Amino acid sequence: MILRTCIVLICAAGAFAAERVQRFDADPAWDGVNNRIVPKEYPTIVQDFGYSKTTFAGKSAGEMGGEVTRASQPAFYADNIATKTLDDNLTASGSFAITRTSGGSGVFFGFFHGDQPGASGRPIGSLGMDFDCEGSGARLAVRLITAKNQSCGTFITPFIPGKFRPTPIRNDGTRYAWTLNYDPQAAGGRGQITFTIHGDAGRIDAKGELTDRDKEEAAKRFPSTTSFTIDLPEGYKQQGTTFDHFGLMNATKPGGRLAIYFDDLKYLDRAQEFSSDPNWDASGNRASYRATDVGGAQNFGFSDTNFAGGETRGEIGGTFWRAPAASYADRVGPLSDADVLEAHGKLAFTSGSPDSGMLIGWFNSQTFPGEKSLKNFIGVRIEGPTRVGHYFAPVFATAEVSGGAKMEKDAPVLHPDGKPHTWSIHYAPADGTIVVTLDQESAKLQIKPQQRGQATFDRFGVLTPGVGGSQVKIFFDDISYTSSR
Repeated sequence: MILRTCIVLICAAGAFAAERVQRFDADPAWDGVNNRIVPKEYPTIVQDFGYSKTTFAGKSAGEMGGEVTRASQPAFYADNIATKTLDDNLTASGSFAITRTSGGSGVFFGFFHGDQPGASGRPIGSLGMDFDCEGSGARLAVRLITAKNQSCGTFITPFIPGKFRPTPIRNDGTRYAWTLNYDPQAAGGRGQITFTIHGDAGRIDAKGELTDRDKEEAAKRFPSTTSFTIDLPEGYKQQGTTFDHFGLMNATKPGGRLAIYFDDLKYLDRAQEFSSDPNWDASGNRASYRATDVGGAQNFGFSDTNFAGGETRGEIGGTFWRAPAASYADRVGPLSDADVLEAHGKLAFTSGSPDSGMLIGWFNSQTFPGEKSLKNFIGVRIEGPTRVGHYFAPVFATAEVSGGAKMEKDAPVLHPDGKPHTWSIHYAPADGTIVVTLDQESAKLQIKPQQRGQATFDRFGVLTPGVGGSQVKIFFDDISYTSSR
């Protein structure tokens, strides 16, 4: 018989601390807050794109495109190409036209790897154009996303996060011509992307007068500028990124729908004018189904799966949206930042989109969720910028003060590879240090003396930060953690 939970007494700093071991071979019935949200409705996803006899993007009959819905489940229509890497020269050109957009819609077009996990927001292992749309039109960025989900790129249309986000790419059928080239030897051998675009983008609309910063940003972007260069960061070429398709894919995050078309394509050593159906690879591009992965619908807790590689089937985890605030945790304590706190276990990170994250550690149920920020917490935050992916970073917060962000640059990086990894957290109250490890890498956060002696905890588990954003899918197993003094 396998014991579900056991408690071990360990001696630390002259006092006994109770360590609880959880194998999750059965549902531990931990306390859940907002962790299983049932949406009021499940939208119907309609994908209807591929070869088309229309003439929106080109001058002669025949093109590719149609109605594309942003959804967690990948759908694509693309040419199957010989596998390419970032050591190869990559070239592409063509034209596109958008005839209708809606809020929260988006697509990707370019080189990508056909095997996608879904729910990643943008295709992992891709190089091309990202369209992000509102009802008024579209924004455009060109990005490389490596096999490790690290991103580099530039906005082609003006963009200042949260402040200046116009949509100058028209949705009235205006045609745009573009080129995309990647030179693996440029930028000192790191690799370089160049992109050009030409078309009638129209004027930049914004409410009220444009600020000087808005004007400067607009002047740097299309239509004022039509040529852009992106140097790959050091090490991006060595991440094992491969491309085996060229074409159109939906953005893989729940959202809206748009109609977009592409024509007169030239890529690698091929040309396609769509005078007839090319019979490209198609996956989910002509489909209608009821969505189960709805934005903000938290769905984590006990799971009868074995992604994290535990000794037995059963673990905790699932889909974590950054908001609303939610948790799934064991009752522990009372504990405080005057206690030695230790935890370790296994995890598997299966999918992570931009602007997503979650946490694991000790927290206080009386101050969670906080009104504005994380409170009474010691543990790990899994989150980070798109250029890096997701840090596995130590975090500390009292009832009033949070910290740890400055240490992220030195923290291990967790990639959504779906493979089992080992992790640990160790907090030493004597000197106020939190040390976290992911496999063989570690990071340390030093808590200031004036911040100690204020944090209290009565739960250990997984939780979300409660700020707007996207989702991660992650699982934990074989966890040992300090449960009481």
